[in-house]
Amino acid sequence: MQSYLRKARLSTLADNAGLRLVILLAALGWFIYLWGLGLPALLAGCALGIMGQLALTHYRRRTVDRREVALRRRLGGELLLEEMLLAPARQAHFQAALLLGQRYPLTMERVTEEGMLCRSGEERLLVGCIPLPEGSEVGQGNIVTLQRACRKHGVERGVACVTGRCSRKAEAWAAEGSIPVRIIRREVLLALAGQASPATDEQLIRLGKRKNRPAATGMVQTILRRDKAKTYMLYGVGLMMMYLVTGLRYYPIPGGVCMLLA
Repeated sequence: MQSYLRKARLSTLADNAGLRLVILLAALGWFIYLWGLGLPALLAGCALGIMGQLALTHYRRRTVDRREVALRRRLGGELLLEEMLLAPARQAHFQAALLLGQRYPLTMERVTEEGMLCRSGEERLLVGCIPLPEGSEVGQGNIVTLQRACRKHGVERGVACVTGRCSRKAEAWAAEGSIPVRIIRREVLLALAGQASPATDEQLIRLGKRKNRPAATGMVQTILRRDKAKTYMLYGVGLMMMYLVTGLRYYPIPGGVCMLLA
């Protein structure tokens, strides 16, 4: 997991070695400044430098652990919201209410196609999941649909868990309706989902494979697009003509590749 968090192995090693060298030189310089250049100053400086190395190792281990926990929660939240996006309506509503139950005092009663009927104190609520891709923004139509469901089930208030984006204007409009609807933003759902279901090692491996596969496939598909055939042929013929005019041997190879792609 630690290697997954690193930017690059070479840069990490260089930064680590440079920082450790600075700590050691600072410790030696401090005692040489106090006692002058001699064996006691060198021994004391080395001892202080070693203590600094141990402190740095301990600090970095704790930092990596914190970053690992945060990363697992972030990715686990993303994966859980993705499952909610593709899940049946009842399952998505139930999962949304389950997540909110970690932070708010909710008592779940019954799940329907429109949402999860819950009770918070004396007030009845309808918790609904509005499944949207991350880049999509919730509209007034989504809110009105939840308000209709609230009226249908006779509840006073609705709670919309949005997996996409929501503007401040839409949030204010939803809260001021005849049946007020509170918007739970994606960021809140991500935090709750990550806390409830942090990513496991198996999920991280599958996620890495899934992210690597489309990149390679997309590159090949881009290179072999049919609409590029004329461009490849034009480049290939042009390079071949340059070879005939100049006689330079490095023109035929890329020219032949372009004509082969065409």
